[in-house]
Amino acid sequence: MIFSWKEDRAVEPDAAKVDEIVDWFAREREAHLSEGRCLELAQLFHPRVIFLKTLRHASRVLDVGAGDGSLPIFKSWPQPVREDLRMYAFSLEKGANFDAYEGYEIGNWEKVRPDFGGMKFDAIFSSHFIEHIRDPLEFISWSAERLSPGGRLYVEWPSDESLGMPSRDELVARGVDIMISNFRDDKTHRELPIAHEVATRMRAAGLEVDLQGKARNPYLEEEVMALFGKNGKDASAVQLAFWSKYRWAQYFVSTRT
Repeated sequence: MIFSWKEDRAVEPDAAKVDEIVDWFAREREAHLSEGRCLELAQLFHPRVIFLKTLRHASRVLDVGAGDGSLPIFKSWPQPVREDLRMYAFSLEKGANFDAYEGYEIGNWEKVRPDFGGMKFDAIFSSHFIEHIRDPLEFISWSAERLSPGGRLYVEWPSDESLGMPSRDELVARGVDIMISNFRDDKTHRELPIAHEVATRMRAAGLEVDLQGKARNPYLEEEVMALFGKNGKDASAVQLAFWSKYRWAQYFVSTRT
């Protein structure tokens, strides 16, 4: 199945939301955490890190669309330490941190699938990858085939809310320096996968949906903004807080039955 834009999902950004976001960024806040503790907790309570930290002992984890290769950082930080996890990466090009994986393969998903000698994985992790490929549902089916019994799948991608956000250019013009706001800010994005279609494919492929939702943390998004919102010291943390505030990212966790 090849995805294309659906007119009934087109959302015109609300001009009033620009003012709302500008006001939210400019708000005066008092921090209650140190910078280090804030960053630690912001990651620890994110669904993707919860997924990794709660995998069974000595799990083999495949990171599909691994980007710069930052996932192994979470083996040792924050607590609990999970050095028992064995991580492998697949991506278009070698990321800066790929040598931290047990192994990696470089390839274009549209032309070749991860092989790793036919290895079965105890977990497959995919964060902001399926919105970049032609057939996200085929990725779900492929993942189910490569998971060992009881293996777990984590998939995260933009929510429908991202379609109605102001563009990055609109926000930057108002002094809000954010990396991405509207789904279409990233020209490599294809179609936005529909959540219920992803869930249906998971079940058809033998995956039981354990968790689904939007990545939200109202407490820590305010702490991040209090500490980093105006000083430019951690753009990634501010982006995470922004996505949390506006329900920008959704996720599914499922288990191969």
